Amino acid sequence: MRNFLLAISFLTILPAYGEQRADEKDMAASLYFYPLVGFVIGLFLVGSACIANWLSWDLAGDVLILVVWIVLTGALHLDGLMDAADGLFSGRDREQKLEIMRDTRVGAMGVVALAVVLLLKLSFLHELTFASKIMALFIAPAAGRWAMVYAVNTYQYARSGPGLGNVFGSYKGNNKIIGAGLILIAGTVLAGGYKALLVLLVTMLGAVLMARWIAGCLGGLTGDSYGAICECVETLFIIFTVLLLPCITLL
Repeated sequence: MRNFLLAISFLTILPAYGEQRADEKDMAASLYFYPLVGFVIGLFLVGSACIANWLSWDLAGDVLILVVWIVLTGALHLDGLMDAADGLFSGRDREQKLEIMRDTRVGAMGVVALAVVLLLKLSFLHELTFASKIMALFIAPAAGRWAMVYAVNTYQYARSGPGLGNVFGSYKGNNKIIGAGLILIAGTVLAGGYKALLVLLVTMLGAVLMARWIAGCLGGLTGDSYGAICECVETLFIIFTVLLLPCITLL
């Protein structure tokens, strides 16, 4: 329970862990619970969708969902997305890309990446039926956070010094990918059955390919790239729900 509360505090604005201090071992142990935190976020999003549906809001309801999503996570991963985009698409060498990503100022590519991700989430959410939207909103945040666990435990940290993405120390391992993955799969099957699971598997493949590409560009991953991967995988799950779910239903 302690590690779960730590994961909630690290990934959301909810002060579940209080004023306690956590070391690298605690941070690494909390990785198991990242998808579970994603499901908690998903419950807030589902609640927002139900309120919007009760009020008969259409597009405005989907905007409300995005606002709740951003506020609840403190825009932490969106900030990482913007920083990562500025570096990855700068056309510079590895060291310069990492230096650009460290800069707190946001460049043109960061703004474009933010706009693209938010517009994709909004537009594809708007294409879903209410039942499919509920499923996607519950699972997408968990899928994004499993992708972070995969990235943290598969690739080395790209920087030589300390950083927010390097708080897990030497306590990383494949067991955390598997443990977090089991939680994600169990929640997905309970929420949407085999149809949701098939959409998830395609999304997880996208997460693996994305992490590999970013690591190839940077010689590893950083905290910003973890956030970028999370945001992109959330978006991919919603997109694949729209594109694949009707086809799966026909099987």
